[in-house]
Parts: sequence; C-alpha cells; structure tokens
Amino acid sequence: MKTKHGDDRNRPEGSGKINWKLLLILILNTTVIFGFYRFAITQKYYFYVMWAYMAATSALAIGYVVYNRGFSRRGVTKDMLPDTMTDEEKQAFIDDGERRMKKSKWMLTLLFPFIFTFIYDVLELFVGDQLFRLFS
Repeated sequence: MKTKHGDDRNRPEGSGKINWKLLLILILNTTVIFGFYRFAITQKYYFYVMWAYMAATSALAIGYVVYNRGFSRRGVTKDMLPDTMTDEEKQAFIDDGERRMKKSKWMLTLLFPFIFTFIYDVLELFVGDQLFRLFS
C-alpha cells in the first residue's frame, strides 16, 4: 500500500505512528519525577530520595522483565514453536506475549523518567565541572 510517506508494506505494524497519549504521560511523569528529585536534593533529603528512586527503578525494571517473561515470546512465530502444540495453543502463546507487551507499556512511562533522572545526576556529578570549565 502506497501512502504519501512511501511504501508501508515493510514497516512493522504500529511503527511510524506516535502514541500522543503515552508521549504526554511520559513527559508529565518525567517532569514530576525529575522535578521532585531535584527539589528533594536541595532540601538535603538526597540520601533518602536516592535510595527510594533506586528501589523504584529496580522494582519497575525487574517487574517489567518478569511480567513480559524475559521477552521470550517477542518475535516468536508459529513455525518456531514445537510441533506438540496445536495451532490454537501456538496462537494463544503468541497472543499472550503481545498482550503482555501492550499491557506493560505504562511501566515504561515510569521507568524511563527514573533512568533519565539517574543519568542526569551521574552526568552532573562526573562531567558537570568539566563542561562548566570548558564553556566558561
């Protein structure tokens, strides 16, 4: 099928489309999580907030991987599954993997802001002074 953007037959389903709702939630969560972290470290609660954020990040990351069963069902096709399974079982197996990926997207809208916060903090701690000296 030709569109104004070119040939869409080779694109995976869902690619090229922006999920504005998820993007807005991601931006909002990033703003709140990062903003609270920055506020808390100015109020001298750095130690407690850092450990709470590490625990939340770890719990979300582990939860996401475990819920999606280690991504073992990602990209699986019917011909990759054992012959001992019926076609209905194979389809249910594949559908379950896709359903889990879709249902767990909300975790990413929290996980990415926590990771962003830690990346910013690490860069500020270890690279911030060098950048400040470089540009001043």
